Amino acid sequence: MTEGSIRTEVLDERVAVITIDRPEKRNALTTGMVASLTQAFQVYDTDPEIRCIVLTGAGDNAFCAGHDIKAITPTDRGHLYEEAHMQVFFAPRDTSKPVIAAINGSAYAGGFCLALNCDLRIATPEASFAIPAARLGIVPIAGQSARLPHLLPSAIVTEMVMLGKPLTSQRAEHFGFLNAIVPQADLLDHAVEMAREISTLSAVTTRSYKRIMQTTLFENVPAADAMEYWLAMAAGQGPDLAEGLAAFAERRPPAFGPALR
Repeated sequence: MTEGSIRTEVLDERVAVITIDRPEKRNALTTGMVASLTQAFQVYDTDPEIRCIVLTGAGDNAFCAGHDIKAITPTDRGHLYEEAHMQVFFAPRDTSKPVIAAINGSAYAGGFCLALNCDLRIATPEASFAIPAARLGIVPIAGQSARLPHLLPSAIVTEMVMLGKPLTSQRAEHFGFLNAIVPQADLLDHAVEMAREISTLSAVTTRSYKRIMQTTLFENVPAADAMEYWLAMAAGQGPDLAEGLAAFAERRPPAFGPALR
């Protein structure tokens, strides 16, 4: 199995670029990559010279597919719910610096969590967004349940969760989830140029605005965050996730049992 890596680069001393680099596996995150991605955000958050961060994926097929599900066995699924594996997807939100997602392809599951927790989002025409949790027996985590309805119409979020239907770039832009759709060849340059423009502005203003916006959008969300986490934990101990992982590995439709009360 290829381990992949998290590449980091600083441009003009003020703009940092974080690249999820495992394109042959749709930039799916391994345990090591989770730790490296978290660390990269922490390092740039505490660096006084960095004014803006761009997050992207390697290649032209996928932004990030979330956790590497194929590497998880039904008997080893508990680590999905360890704090480090949950909190990495909140890293763009938790850093005080503005974060721009340059979405170069599909952003599914945890990759969608990363995108929705960024402050600005730019995507290619071919990019798409999906929450495949119901197909795996997972309760959506890291904002997909608690925060996403504040960023997209509730009917669209319900469609994504209950039907598992991907959202195209075009629909995402229509509903205000994306700031722009940019050709693949221009995507990173466009994001970096936006980051450079932000880096010339008042850091006090941009950081303060980020805190205010988070409070404005998500003031009543902490209770939903906690519910999301505990329901996900409970589902992770049940039979649906075991069946979902087995079906995924065997490339067959899952056969879920009745809901437990």
